[in-house]
Amino acid sequence: MNLEKVVDKNQAEPVFQNLRFERKFVYTASQVEDIIENTVLSNSYGFSEIYERRSVNNIYLDDQSFSFYTQNVSGDHIREKYRFRWYGDDFSEINNPTLEIKKKFGDVGDKVSLNLNNFNLNIEKCAVDKVYETLVKEIATMDAPQFFNKLQILTPTLYNSYERRYFLSDCGKFRITIDYNMLFYNPQFKNYKTSEMGLTDIVLELKYKREYDDESRQLSQEIDCRLSKNSKYVRGIENINS
Repeated sequence: MNLEKVVDKNQAEPVFQNLRFERKFVYTASQVEDIIENTVLSNSYGFSEIYERRSVNNIYLDDQSFSFYTQNVSGDHIREKYRFRWYGDDFSEINNPTLEIKKKFGDVGDKVSLNLNNFNLNIEKCAVDKVYETLVKEIATMDAPQFFNKLQILTPTLYNSYERRYFLSDCGKFRITIDYNMLFYNPQFKNYKTSEMGLTDIVLELKYKREYDDESRQLSQEIDCRLSKNSKYVRGIENINS
């Protein structure tokens, strides 16, 4: 078991201490390689690619009232998001997922993570309730009540996948990710693939610690797109229910 930024077992809630900005820029009519070449790699902060491309897969969770969705749409100062995340080009194969809790406090946020090492499951072979039950049972074997207790009132509300590229500035202060080929699925469908909805938008996300906010303004001015509020969870929920 690997716990990242999680409080000890005697605390009731995770602690979020490493707050950072995540500025999002949404391109609606562009090509990925053009954005990388003309916006990211040409930036005066000297960005370079630091990882290979990979597919990001998520199961988003919410309660029966869709409280997390409502918090985001309403622009609440404090907002939460729960999801299981794993990597791989085959969405149906959950391998070594991570349960993540993301929390926003106004414009800054942080996340805590719980790694489910050596966990494997094919979600095409079982209904979403069974998928969730299996994940929660795995967490029940860990000493992580901060996660387990909250999961009792949540349920999967969205499946999502996209491709991601990663970049880091020469100074090491700023990261950029590029997300594209976004797909959303309704987990309540017997065959989730039949509910597939895609978006052609490309999301550039600039990430940095709070102390670099003033410096980030020069960098942001070189991004040829307007700053935008964008939530994959909100857009996904609205797409699969439209």
